[in-house]
Amino acid sequence: MLAQWKNNRHRLLMAHNPGRLSWQEIATTQAGVITIRDAVTAGIPRTEIRRRLNDGRWRQPFRGVLITDLVPTAGPQHLWAVVQAIGPDAVLAGGCAAALAGLVGYDTQPVTVLVPADRRVSAPPGVLLRHSARLQITEIDPLRLPRRTTPTRSMIDMAEWAVSRALAQDLLADAVHQRIATVRGLREALSRRGPISRRTLITETLDRLGADAPHLTEIMFRRIERRQELPPASYRVEGQPDEPTSRLTVRYEPWRVRVEVESTASQPVAQGGPGQDTLVRLPARLLRTAPDDAAAIVAGALRERGWVPPTARPHQALAS
Repeated sequence: MLAQWKNNRHRLLMAHNPGRLSWQEIATTQAGVITIRDAVTAGIPRTEIRRRLNDGRWRQPFRGVLITDLVPTAGPQHLWAVVQAIGPDAVLAGGCAAALAGLVGYDTQPVTVLVPADRRVSAPPGVLLRHSARLQITEIDPLRLPRRTTPTRSMIDMAEWAVSRALAQDLLADAVHQRIATVRGLREALSRRGPISRRTLITETLDRLGADAPHLTEIMFRRIERRQELPPASYRVEGQPDEPTSRLTVRYEPWRVRVEVESTASQPVAQGGPGQDTLVRLPARLLRTAPDDAAAIVAGALRERGWVPPTARPHQALAS
């Protein structure tokens, strides 16, 4: 794996070679950040660099790194400066990369950077440096800069590095429910991660999340139908059947009742009026924890539409 990272490191370096670009073009694509080496390679003399630093037009946040646009002072510019200061094999990781992918509700400080296990480098102030011997090129986001791990790798790392087991579980659940990553994607990222201390915890958490996926909730719903003698229905899944964020829709056409089962629903709700279909929303977990309650809610909506349970139908008199 270490040899593979070294090969990936070379590919990253080649991909970000400034080549014949001007220093302005390089800095513009990097939120105003450029290394002194790239600036000199692009044709700006060191004396001019010192002049611009002395007169305050440029700033040097870290050794070897220049900020040529002094208007932005945080956000992408700071991240670019960190990555450039550590080198071409530096990759934003963990909470920092997850926040860039859209995860909300968690503190992203300090900025976390991943480097190969054999790399010896000092972290810039306020930056947490972590080493890994396992990082495939497919685990680096190919579409976004500055360089960062993919959302799935970011979330697995974030769970592994969390200060508590409970926080690790919450992180994974929120990543799925906020659609930052899928359960399937997280499982694949975990399989590539190598030895980690929380592998069992992460696996069990993903199993629990997967229990609310439509391919399992449909099985539970059909079981409820048989036990409660509910009428036949049609089933449809919106999204991937093995993902808890997908929705299972059950329709009772003759009675104009539609049931939607999804993991994001917090409480069961039934709504509808005269001339409208009745919509019943059920939390997926209710089918696991209280199946009789779920059945009662659906049966109640059907009865309001005129359905009569088989056990309540009058027996026909026998002919004499």
